[in-house]
Formats: sequence, structure tokens, C-alpha cells
Amino acid sequence: MHSEVDFITYLEAFIPLSVEAKMALSGALKVRQYAKREHIVPLNGVNDVISFVVKGCVREYYLNEQTEEVVVWFGLEKDIAVSLPSFISQQPSHTAIQAIEPTKVIQISRENLYQLYDQFHEIERLGRIIAEHYLMNSDAYIKELQTQNAAERYQHLMEQKPQILQRVPLSMIASFLGISGETLSRIRSKRANY
Repeated sequence: MHSEVDFITYLEAFIPLSVEAKMALSGALKVRQYAKREHIVPLNGVNDVISFVVKGCVREYYLNEQTEEVVVWFGLEKDIAVSLPSFISQQPSHTAIQAIEPTKVIQISRENLYQLYDQFHEIERLGRIIAEHYLMNSDAYIKELQTQNAAERYQHLMEQKPQILQRVPLSMIASFLGISGETLSRIRSKRANY
């Protein structure tokens, strides 16, 4: 994906858009580059843009009581990066979104998106469908944390995003799985011996 046109084509997999809606949407999009370790949404910052990952890798994390970073999500190409509660409420986000590697995104501001919602019912419907998709993924992640052990969560991560191992430090993967680096090493060596 290299442009706003490709992004709109991606969106049309959810619902078709009229020529007028596509033109208005295209005019509201901005391309932005983030350096490795740069924040798209800082901790306690207000998330006022939705970011579509064109190229790169991002993570969403928060700080626990011991001020350790706890990773809750990884985003790769074609993923949408947003702290939805902050985006909707315009309150500070309890999670941060950060580029793990140099990352190119296509963004739309909350202000522009809500204006498009008012102008085009189809874009409003598209926003609802994407929000539902986001909430379903969040719910699936919470269920995994509650019902799967670390080895099962690791297996699921490798099935969903196998390139994560090449692109993300093992310490972040361990944080995402809720385990120590040593436990992750044991899980990986067991899998390698199968």
C-alpha cells in the first residue's frame, strides 16, 4: 500500500463508497512518517487521529504500578492504530502507541472524520463497522488472556502475525504474553524441538 487511493480501496472491502465520498475522504487524509521509537499517541496524550499502518510496525502499551511497560497490541501493515476510548471521549489515553520501526501511516483527524460522518451516511456506517471490528478484536484479546496459557497465546500470535518474531524485540513479545523473557525462551525452544 503506497497511497491514499490504496487505503480507500482497502476500506471498500468493508462497504462500497460513492465517488463523492471517496473524493471527500481522500481530501481529509494525511500521510505521516514516524521514526523508530517515536510516539503516535504518547502516554496520557489525547488520541485525536486514526492511523492506518501503510508500512512499519507499532505497539500499544501502558505502564503498570511498577512503571513497567506492558504491551497490549502489535500493529503491522493494514492495521488501524487508535486508542479508541481516547479518540471518542477526547480524554487522555491510558495507553500509548509507539513505532517499533520506521513507520508510515495514513491518518485522519477526529474533526475531519466527524465532519465526513455528518456529510456521508456511508462513511458513518464504515466508521461503525470498523469500530465494531476493533471492539471484537479487543474482546478476543481479553478472552485469550483469561483462558489461554502463555504457550497457547504464543502459538496464536505466531499464527496471526508470524513476522512479529523478525520485527519485534523478544522482551516486547514476552510483555505482550504476560510472561518473563526466560519463560518465552523455554516456550520457543520447546516449539523448535517439535
